[in-house]
Order: sequence, then C-alpha cells, then structure tokens
Amino acid sequence: MRAKWFVLPALLLVAVALALGPTREASTQAKAPDTIRIGATLAVTGPFSPEWGPPMLKFMTEWTKVVNEEGGIFLKEFNAKVPIELVIYDDESKPPKSVELYEKLNAADKVHVFLGPSTSPITMAASTVAEKLSIPMMACEANDTALFTRDLKWFAGVLELGYPWSETYFDMIGALNKRGATKYSSVTIISSDRPHTLDVGRGADDFARRAGLKVVFHEKVPFGTTDYSALIAKIKPLDPDIVFLSLWPPEMIAFVKQAEELKLKPRDLYSRFLGAGFITGVSPRLAEGVTGATYNAKKWFAGTRAEKVAKRLGVDPYDVAWLAIKYNCMEALLTALQDAGTLDRAKVMATIRAYNKAKPIKAVYGPLFFSWNVQVGDKQANGFGTQKPIVMQVQGGKLQVIWPEAAADAKYKATPRPY
Repeated sequence: MRAKWFVLPALLLVAVALALGPTREASTQAKAPDTIRIGATLAVTGPFSPEWGPPMLKFMTEWTKVVNEEGGIFLKEFNAKVPIELVIYDDESKPPKSVELYEKLNAADKVHVFLGPSTSPITMAASTVAEKLSIPMMACEANDTALFTRDLKWFAGVLELGYPWSETYFDMIGALNKRGATKYSSVTIISSDRPHTLDVGRGADDFARRAGLKVVFHEKVPFGTTDYSALIAKIKPLDPDIVFLSLWPPEMIAFVKQAEELKLKPRDLYSRFLGAGFITGVSPRLAEGVTGATYNAKKWFAGTRAEKVAKRLGVDPYDVAWLAIKYNCMEALLTALQDAGTLDRAKVMATIRAYNKAKPIKAVYGPLFFSWNVQVGDKQANGFGTQKPIVMQVQGGKLQVIWPEAAADAKYKATPRPY
C-alpha cells in the first residue's frame, strides 16, 4: 500500500492509493494508468466541519483502501482493474478556497474526475470549475435547487432537491397523528439565509401544511446568527408543537441552548443536522428526544463496504453525519467509471447522464438515477438525484432511526423537553 499525507499551510491534503499492479490480459490493450485519480475538497475545518470534518476524512480514506483491496475498478478500455487514488484538500468551509483547490486538483494533481465538496454553498462555487474545465463532478452533500437550474453539462448530484428534505419527517408526523400517537397541530420554522437551508425551510412550510399542520411562524435569519433571544420571545407565546430548525450546526446549537434558558418547550424539536457533533454541542441532556435528518440506516449498510469501513474504524455509522451520502456518492462515481469503461471525461459524463428510472445505479437505499429537464417553478432543474433524508431521534443518548418504519431501529418517542 502506498499512502501519502501532506500537511500544508491552510490546507490538508490526503492522497491514498494502494499500489496494486493492474492485471493486463492482452498486450494489445492501451496502457492503464497507475491509478484512477479522484479529486475532492472537504470541510475538514471551519464552520461546516461539525457535519464532516476528520471523521468523514477517515471514512473516505479507509473506503479507498477497501476498494483497492478488492482489486480496484475494471476499465474495459484497458482490460484491467485499476486502483483508485482519492486526493482530498481541506477547503476550510470557504467557497472561494474550494474553487482554488479544484483548479489545483486539475492543474497540479491531474485528477481524472471530481467528487463534490461539502454543502450547497461550497458546491455552488466549486461546480463552476468542473464546468469551465469540462471535468465530470459527482456532487455529494449538496441539494439546493439553485445548484441544478444553471444548465450545467458536467455536474450531477446524488441527492434529491432540498425542497422535499422534510417530506419524510412530516409524513411521519401525519401518520402518528392519524394513529393517535401524537396530537401535533402547529409548527414554527426557522431558516438560515443560505442555499440549502432556505430551500429546506421553504419545503418544510409546504410539507407541514400537507400533513395538516398550521405554520404559525416562519422566520429567515442571517447566516451565522447566534443570538436568538428576540426570536424565541416571539415564538414562545405561540406555543408551537414543533420547532423546525433549518440551520447550520453552530446556529442550531446556539438556538437549542437559548431555548432552554428562555423556557421554550415545543413537543418536538427538529434539527436539520443530527449527529454526534450535535449531541456534544448542546449536551446529551438537551439533545434527548430531538428529532432530525439522517441518510444513515444500519439496516441498509449490512454487507456493504460502508459497514466494513465502519467496523475497521471502530465507529458507529450514526456518529459520522451524512456518511451514507458520501458513501453513495463515491460508489456512484465508481459505478459510472466502470460502466463507461474508460477515463475519457465526455464518455464518463454521458454515462452519468444516461442513468434513469429504467436503468438506475443500485444504492443502499434503493435506485439512484438523475433527473433532467424537470420544471421547478419557472426554471428547469437538471442532474439531481433520488436520495432523500430519513428521520432520526436521540433516545437514551443514542441516535436511532425512527422513520420510515422499514429502516427503523426504534419507534418515535414523544419526549417532553428536559427543562
């Protein structure tokens, strides 16, 4: 195995490759490259890092090793299996930094394809590099509608648009209300004014109403807001059953702590981001009973590389937020490369664009394909995927999937706020 680690000022570069000699069955075949180089940036540090950070970096690094131990990726053009090399820079949660680094991945690292960065705001910037350089980019944790209405030719993402983010959650609330397990009738929505969080908040307003709930308050706050005292003072007299937070981690953590101080006691508190970082940030006591989004379901991981990697690292998959997104994204890119059978960028992108409902990629949650020319408002959306969040809740200090029931580890608990 050949592993290279470089720590440079203001960035972290990890290049992991297993030097397995590719098998060549015919001397007439073109010479295969030493590795298939996949370039990416990741929010290892900065304000977005609680959702990704070092845990995701370790997962991606170990996943690379597992892929290569299994022989790498077969490319028909070379009639050989070729190991992969994942080159990752820390973009420090800064969109301009990500642009600079994706350009470096092309110019200096000579990568063959791009894996998308973390978050919609960073992906919005980074995807312009892929378009300018005509390099396929498979976007991972990015689903703001605006990303997919720019008519980009070299960009596709595994996630469903951000607007229906809350659909599964409000489906659960509607079902529980019908069963008499809950009697929730009102919701307050708080959204951070950045791509993705705004999209999620707008969708929550719609899907809450479809579930029969009344939206009694919906407020947009500036990105980076940490003082919610005035906002909570407005919400408290409304006594909403649900407070839905479409915020970024530092914002959510600040809100939850101030909600305790000001005695805001919704029957359910929904956090757009729910993972080990959230529990640590607010404290296990305040996190208890909080519901939120995840893409991870242990039942889906059984027998997959994701399960193998998690066991090797000795981590609970639920503690690595958005693990299933990154895993499905990386696996989808490998599938596209193998199906294309070549490193020719135009052919790889054509292969990605050809996946559809009749011919999808098999993902852990079900079929993955990409939608094109879909009318969304007055624009057309192109290249978005099918992966949607499911619902998780903190129960007994642990993260548990609670909906949909087929993927659930436990049932929803109507937990009074602990203050």
